[in-house]
Amino acid sequence: MGMFDSFHDKNNDEWQTKAFGRSLERWDIGDPVPVPFDCQAEGLGSGPGWPVRFATIRGGVLVDVATERDESLPLIPYGGLGSTYMHEQEGSGS
Repeated sequence: MGMFDSFHDKNNDEWQTKAFGRSLERWDIGDPVPVPFDCQAEGLGSGPGWPVRFATIRGGVLVDVATERDESLPLIPYGGLGSTYMHEQEGSGS
């Protein structure tokens, strides 16, 4: 998958994203994330169907890695702004 950043959920499962610079950064719940607005970002897990999760960022902090999309927040695609959304692609596993 090349270089990526990763979010880690409350179970310490890894969800990869290329939305934020691809610098091998790692964020756990409670960590500051360099995003100046509340949003969600797509993350891909490994395994059958490449499951998609949504990293929820509020006030510049990772607060959750959710299975459900929060439609009240803007969404940053897995590949960054201008990319297609992984959760809308057939077989994404979400």
